[in-house]
Amino acid sequence: MVRAALLLSSAWIAAAIPILPVEAQAPADHTRFTELLQEVVEFPRVDYQEVLRHRGILDAYMEELAATDPDRLTREPEEVQLTFWINAYNACMLQIVADHYPIERGGVGLLQGARNLLASRPSNSVWWIRDVFDGPHCRVAQADRSLDEIEHEIIRPRFGEPRIHFAVNCAALSCPPLWPEAYEPDRLEEQLQRATENFMEDPEHFRIEEGSPPTLRVNRVLDWFGEDFGNEDGIKEFFAARVGGNQARILRNPETRVDYFDYDWTLNDVDP
Repeated sequence: MVRAALLLSSAWIAAAIPILPVEAQAPADHTRFTELLQEVVEFPRVDYQEVLRHRGILDAYMEELAATDPDRLTREPEEVQLTFWINAYNACMLQIVADHYPIERGGVGLLQGARNLLASRPSNSVWWIRDVFDGPHCRVAQADRSLDEIEHEIIRPRFGEPRIHFAVNCAALSCPPLWPEAYEPDRLEEQLQRATENFMEDPEHFRIEEGSPPTLRVNRVLDWFGEDFGNEDGIKEFFAARVGGNQARILRNPETRVDYFDYDWTLNDVDP
């Protein structure tokens, strides 16, 4: 009887204690990523030997990205979400390169290998990593995700922010560079503006040429994702709004054509 009474009492006490919900994991703090980038970025390139030496920092940050609750993330302000996904893309690319460094030809299969050779992709290009863009290499927000999913299924359709093409880094010399700091929600506008200005100040990414007809020459990324800017007329207007005087007049001239630089897929290593 005593034992039964004790069991009933314990059951009643357990039932009386409210079960508190476990707080969903907040979006990753980007402090660790800044710590890593300060060690590995030699602007505008990346020292991948240093990435390997600081792999513990990268792995700890990737664990934060992996643990982030996706439902809670979608309830955060837009700048928090966009910052999260930009940093996730850039960190994931660093992880993929680190996993395969030094990159060498081979291991991608006959079809991808033939495509790489046909496109004259350098032997240390990330394209020599199997399924580099469409494979689920990284765990982010509690799901295994590919770079393509992060960029094309989340960032681009969800946020409609064309300047992300100056912020996400594909580990190639022609890709807009990584900065030695993570993107942060309270500085996101400033950081995207800085990335855009840096792009426009680099003649290998952006150049206005007078002639007949005049020509805007830009990074081929804007050819691949021109729809995010409103296609060629939108590309011209995007930059016309950010320059002045004669350059703006050239860009708003209907006869001005848009041309694209060849894309260099050489790894953006300090010692390529």
